[in-house]
Amino acid sequence: MMLIGSLLLATPVVAQNKIVTGKVTSEQGAPIAGVSVLVKGTTNGTTTNNEGNFSLRVDLGQVLQFRLLGNSPAERTVGADNVINVALKKVALNLDAMVVTALGETAKQRSIGTSQQMVMGGEVAQTGRENFINGLQGRVAGVEVTSSSGVPGASTSITIRGVSSISSSNQPLMIIDGLPMDNKTLNTGVLASDAPGSASAFNNRGVDFTNRGADINPEDIETMVVLKGPEAAALYGIDAANGAIVITTKRGKPGVGGLEYSNRVRLDNTRSQPEVQRKYGPSGVTGENLNSFSYFGLPYADTTTFYDNVDGFFRTAVTQSHNLTFSGAAQDNKVNYRLGLAADRQLGVVRNSDLTKINLTGNSTAQVTSWLKSDLSMQYNNSDNNQSYKGEQGPLIGLLTWPQTDDARNYLTPAGIRRRKTIQSAAGELDNPYFNIAKNRNSSKNNRLIANIGLVLTPFSWSSLRTNIGSDTYTTEYTSLRNPESQIGNSFNGVIDVADDIGRNFNAQTVLSVNEQALGKNFGLSAFVGNAVSDSKSTTNALKGQDFLDPNFVSVNNTAQRFSRTTQSQRRLIGAFGSATLNFRQMAFVTVTGRNDWTSTIPIGKNSFFYPSVNGTVILEDVVPALGKFLSGKIRGGYAEVGKDARPYAYRPSLEYKTTSYGGYGYGFTGPNLALRPEFAQSYEFGTDLAFLDNRVSVEFTQYRKQTKDQIVNDIRGSYATGFILFNLNGAVTRNTGTEITLNMTPLLSRNFSWNVIGNFDRSRGKVLALPNALPESYVSDTWLFGNVRNGTSPGQSTRSLTGLFYLRNTAGDILIDPTSGLPLRSTTFISGPDGGYDRNPNFTVGVTNAFRYKNLSLQFLVDFRRGGDVFNATEQYLTARGLSNRTLDREAPRVIDGILRDGKENSATPTKNTIVVIPKVNTGYYTGISEELFIERDINWIRMRDITLRYQLPPRLVRAKQASLFVTATDLFLFTNYSGLDPIVNGNTAAVGGSGAAGIDYGNFPMPRGVAFGLRVGY
Repeated sequence: MMLIGSLLLATPVVAQNKIVTGKVTSEQGAPIAGVSVLVKGTTNGTTTNNEGNFSLRVDLGQVLQFRLLGNSPAERTVGADNVINVALKKVALNLDAMVVTALGETAKQRSIGTSQQMVMGGEVAQTGRENFINGLQGRVAGVEVTSSSGVPGASTSITIRGVSSISSSNQPLMIIDGLPMDNKTLNTGVLASDAPGSASAFNNRGVDFTNRGADINPEDIETMVVLKGPEAAALYGIDAANGAIVITTKRGKPGVGGLEYSNRVRLDNTRSQPEVQRKYGPSGVTGENLNSFSYFGLPYADTTTFYDNVDGFFRTAVTQSHNLTFSGAAQDNKVNYRLGLAADRQLGVVRNSDLTKINLTGNSTAQVTSWLKSDLSMQYNNSDNNQSYKGEQGPLIGLLTWPQTDDARNYLTPAGIRRRKTIQSAAGELDNPYFNIAKNRNSSKNNRLIANIGLVLTPFSWSSLRTNIGSDTYTTEYTSLRNPESQIGNSFNGVIDVADDIGRNFNAQTVLSVNEQALGKNFGLSAFVGNAVSDSKSTTNALKGQDFLDPNFVSVNNTAQRFSRTTQSQRRLIGAFGSATLNFRQMAFVTVTGRNDWTSTIPIGKNSFFYPSVNGTVILEDVVPALGKFLSGKIRGGYAEVGKDARPYAYRPSLEYKTTSYGGYGYGFTGPNLALRPEFAQSYEFGTDLAFLDNRVSVEFTQYRKQTKDQIVNDIRGSYATGFILFNLNGAVTRNTGTEITLNMTPLLSRNFSWNVIGNFDRSRGKVLALPNALPESYVSDTWLFGNVRNGTSPGQSTRSLTGLFYLRNTAGDILIDPTSGLPLRSTTFISGPDGGYDRNPNFTVGVTNAFRYKNLSLQFLVDFRRGGDVFNATEQYLTARGLSNRTLDREAPRVIDGILRDGKENSATPTKNTIVVIPKVNTGYYTGISEELFIERDINWIRMRDITLRYQLPPRLVRAKQASLFVTATDLFLFTNYSGLDPIVNGNTAAVGGSGAAGIDYGNFPMPRGVAFGLRVGY
């Protein structure tokens, strides 16, 4: 009887369960793929396929939620009908959209009181850029991306809301699938050649190494959320003091799985080439050789034969990319998977430069039980990169100075050794460019594995417990060869640096979340608490060999002198955090957060520090319903404090082996500072998100201010009487302010045609208010890479200023002239320059993305605008000082330099005006002693076509596939600029250099190439 009764009771339950199908379309009736269809309050859900169809097992009375980014969500209650069709409305602002906040938490857009932006991974992937960071420029307001050069594998730096740190890193924290990701660029300071006292140090000049963020395959990225300020990133702790980029990788989805293959073939060539004068010959000739690569001699004869060495040096480079993925999911999405394989082979426009990458990824999510969900992700990368040297050691400078009357392709003598063209020593003559790229090597090989496992426990309906544990480990082999015959290696009879950089990063994070609980009729409260542990260790085993036995055998074993060096850097960070959000009728929200960090890089007693944040929003149309007829949106504001620690061993340096008599260990150049304390930044922002015209137009406006106090400045020179040279000190103060505006609108929308525009405006300012111990100047020595200019800054100056040994001026600002020569006088100390100094920071930047669709044809392009900012064209000064620049063609014309004689009356009411005539052809000091300030080009503007993609969606039946498309993509297609050099996007150092680095210092850098790619994408 009990069995019969149970069956009778079970019958109605079975009858209520059924499969519902349907189709999701746009307002115009076009099917929409990738729409999330979820049973409200459960994890049961699916995704629409390419035809917009879905199928899901549900119960009567349950509510289906339909969500897709950029569209208004919809809900439907399951009734008697077995078919539920839904039309989603495209909106520019969706206050009910679920977005990522921090620590893997999600919240409705209406509750977020800070500024953040999302970029879809597909937008970046379609550009075809091997380093996904390069694809972010212009797509996010407040984000600035700078590549060090245009060769494959060049490092890229990224900043959010400008430069605030004077000497430390200004780059944001990167999070991938919930845990931090290492984006390190190797600092040459760990190489054996850069050991203290070494005469062969690189100092991050002349060489470049890939930033490790480039290991990620852009095709594996689902979304990137940019958390811009300390307010948005407060919960991530001190590592997110400069903001955070939260990356979510792709997962399998119900209804859209299967096999997908895509490829791309790209052709790259140089967009512009440098020019040198062909009127005047070398300054002196001895026999068949030149006295030097200086060209202040007699004019060339009319019958002179010239070789186009510059144009013939570059090549059209071919890049191939192939991506293969397998993905799928159960109909209820309780189990999903995705496997991906990618292979890239990129050649550079400079011969012998290339990048080969292989990526293997795997992701799987499973609903193990009703209360336990697991998520596993794995990414493996193998890359092999070969780059040329750059700067004065690179081939571009040699290419420009090599005699144009000689065929540079003949770089070897019949005996197979370096062919030289001057009477100078082998160490004094610049390398032939072809010899340089053939004999000098700068390469790296990387193996990396990122693994992440996450568990979500929901034993109670009111809470969940999420734990993530992951590791990010890699081994990179670096080789830098300076050939024994080359200029840069001859003094040592060859130098080879090899290093194994072993990175190990372990991260664990646990978060206990409490779902929103009602507090009476009007209020609701949600919260979470958690902790995070991060342990990072880098070990670099470096070896330098010099004095080659055989000049053509590349091996440390082929050297007579060898020097080893092992550098370890370890840091441990423990954090505890919490957050609570109180809302009033879902129309007003206040969120309060707090975090305490314990770090190993600050002395005990000061290494524990707490910092809070608060932000809030008010929904306008809910507070004033009448506004709903005209607009929807919110006003928001936030305040945050965030601490920041020092680099490892900053307060107590490690011991170093000494080569003095009897050996032993001792301290190096850097002295201890047991009083070192963490720096703190106080930041606030306010803004609004508004939507108009039936949600077809939205505007996001943000104004922010950040002030950093007790900032740690590294490597400040102190008194030699202390026994040390450099110290790390607190005491700097900087301030950053700015305005960000994002415009999103859909001017045209119909069934067959649509046009969408996204514009991002950014205006940021960084200013130094104070330096430690009232110092007059602070600079990063690595940026002193040409002449007498460096990234020095002082109180009152921009955080991106330049200082140098510029011309002396009187109190009225007039240049002082030497009465004996008629030439300007130079300062003997570093000064900030005239008219308030130099500033590499742009006045503002704008990125505009247009997307058009007509039936199966789509066109999307991004145009990047920049107004203002100074660039130092050091390459042009180098050419001018050697008589090669076109600006030296008037060398025979007499002139009087505008200025005041330094005769003791220069600051009086009646200074002596200069009248001394100078003929540069006679007095070549006019060019050779010329000041760098004449080559710092002010207010550089540009309009750059970042990328453009034309895509045609093929009819599936035509290729017997679920979906297929053909596309053409062009990158850096055109550039309009008032900069006289090759490309204003430059970095004379690498992304490893802190502070403002050498961004905006152009010395022997190759420009970004212009690329055109063709490809297809097909899915089965």
